[in-house]
Amino acid sequence: MLKARVTDTNKAVQTLALDIVCRISTGMGKPLEKHARLFVLPVCTVLADQKAPIRSAALQALTAIATACNGLESMVPGFTTALETSNPLQKGTLLHWLVDWFKDKEPTSALELNTWVSPIISCLDDRNSDVRKGAQLLLPTLIAYAGIDHVLQQTNSLKPASRASAVPLIQAARPSAPASRPAPVTTLPSVDPIDRLPESSPVPSVPPPIAKTIGVRRKLPQGSSRLDSRADTPVETSKVSIKSPLENHQRAGGGTLPTQPSTSISLPFYGTNTDARKARTGKDSNRWINEAGPTRKDLADLLQSQMETHASKELIAHLFSHDHNAVNDHVQGLNTISEVFSGAEDENAEVVCLANFDLALKYVSIKAHEPQPNLISKCLEVVETVLAFLRNANYQLTDGEATCFIPTIIYKAIII
Repeated sequence: MLKARVTDTNKAVQTLALDIVCRISTGMGKPLEKHARLFVLPVCTVLADQKAPIRSAALQALTAIATACNGLESMVPGFTTALETSNPLQKGTLLHWLVDWFKDKEPTSALELNTWVSPIISCLDDRNSDVRKGAQLLLPTLIAYAGIDHVLQQTNSLKPASRASAVPLIQAARPSAPASRPAPVTTLPSVDPIDRLPESSPVPSVPPPIAKTIGVRRKLPQGSSRLDSRADTPVETSKVSIKSPLENHQRAGGGTLPTQPSTSISLPFYGTNTDARKARTGKDSNRWINEAGPTRKDLADLLQSQMETHASKELIAHLFSHDHNAVNDHVQGLNTISEVFSGAEDENAEVVCLANFDLALKYVSIKAHEPQPNLISKCLEVVETVLAFLRNANYQLTDGEATCFIPTIIYKAIII
């Protein structure tokens, strides 16, 4: 029924339907993938509307669907049909949206764009200049995913004059094309000596473990193991690296060296596994979008279960207190979190905070709309403190990590 309303002739109904598609996409997240193909083509047809606000609502719906599905894999068939339309406004608007989507996206082995090649190559000869420009801008991405040979082969269906003008454009886009999507690795790579600990600072009686970099790494191709990514180059070279021999020794299971005390022992957070944080923010980030209202019990229970293996019992007792002084306990817990992130100056404390900052931001999201002013003020203070810590650590938030709290803060600002 919602699919039919997306193309309703009543513009008010159509706008509401597109807004509902956005909200359902945000609420469902990855499970929307099973239903995405129902909406892609109807939403794309709305891009032919002459009214800019209607087209903008359709583009927002496409973005919400793609974001919820973590990619365009389930949307490819709908886009293929939409690109075959004769309407220049629909084609031009869709092509430019696709260009914007792929700007910051790494090529992946799961995305197959071969079916797009023929309609996009045809767009290179379109009468509409906006369509031609959009198709030309999308050529580097098309070459990266479908391959230069397949793209050139599809020009054979063009008229000789059209082919003569299309081939140079394709060849010119070839140098600017992103790196070809990686093929799955079937054998374990040998460990590069550069990944080992420096010889000048060996850990006594413990084999030197491989130093891992904290930060956003390139997406792995499907079928690859974590070991396969060991030799990958981090996307952000400025991310904080674990350089401390003490930390490397502890990560290898060697315990605490008596000659170097660890400051992380007294922290209310513990653990240095950033993969655990990535797993948490990758699968449930949309759950923490809170538009209004008091704390939801299901989210509080979920967050408490996530924190039980990464935070002290005392901190958890304060944050999830239910007695008559609960608000004061919550404020005290938030104050502890603020002190931890504002005082994370040594390397070991910084690593612990980097591995657990999402838990603090999620707690702010579930408490931001409570009625007590002191609790709200402390929530905002924690957000400022955590963001200041991340800036000092040269860490850039991923989309999933940002989604854990930014939409909620925006809703809070609107209410205020």
